Amino acid sequence: MMTAGDVEKFVRFYSSDFGKKILAKEAEYLKGELKGRKKILDIGCGIGCFEEILSELNIVGLDNSKEALEEARRKSDKRFVLGNAEHLNFLNGTFDGAFTVTTLEFLDNYKKAVDEVARVLEPGGKFVAMMLNPESEYFKSHIGKPDSYFRKIKCTNPKEIEQHISRSFTAAGEYFLGIRGQEIFDTRDKHLAALYVVKGTRA
Repeated sequence: MMTAGDVEKFVRFYSSDFGKKILAKEAEYLKGELKGRKKILDIGCGIGCFEEILSELNIVGLDNSKEALEEARRKSDKRFVLGNAEHLNFLNGTFDGAFTVTTLEFLDNYKKAVDEVARVLEPGGKFVAMMLNPESEYFKSHIGKPDSYFRKIKCTNPKEIEQHISRSFTAAGEYFLGIRGQEIFDTRDKHLAALYVVKGTRA
């Protein structure tokens, strides 16, 4: 769960020029993948950055941190729900789109969370899971810092998570978002791409 201190760090990061550039690239990617979806769930929405920047999409944000949701509600008038990714409080087939951004790999039980996403998505629903890539220079530069949020990661193998996603979705993965220092660029090189993204269509 995100603490008040974590919330402050995220607010600072996404207020910086570097954080804004990363957010813009991630949002552009999500918009391309989820365009046309009528009701989208953001699992682990944190401080609501994507709800704010993707204001034209119908997104419901869910997080288990009250502090994060308080900040999210200041940013956006979207609907925000306090909840648990492993026990989603929605009926089967409620959504036709869902996404997670650096969330699954931090959960105690990512398998339950993925199964829950599959349950609340209607057949043909789209799921986009952005995960940190532990093989990247960016990840390696952060994991060594004693106060890094990356140290809370539970699963350091995104391909393992992709395997489980493939049980309920027709899925494909790709490396995305090159980061070196303060520079951001397009790449599919696993040593330079900060994220591994799995895109799945609900069977």
